[in-house]
Amino acid sequence: MTDQAKNIIKDAHTEALFSAAHAALPMVVRQAALAAKMRRVHYDASIAEGFTACEALTLCIASIPRK
Repeated sequence: MTDQAKNIIKDAHTEALFSAAHAALPMVVRQAALAAKMRRVHYDASIAEGFTACEALTLCIASIPRK
């Protein structure tokens, strides 16, 4: 296979990835909104249990999954 053919295939693959990511954006928006609501519930619950605002925020930050 020539370098030109390899580049064409690579470009087509990249374009397909961009198209798939663009198509997934509405779901990503919904997931982010849900995650934010869940963090807010945890923050409010921490405040209700007597944690200070700073402590509650620290707990929320610590609970975010790291990759």
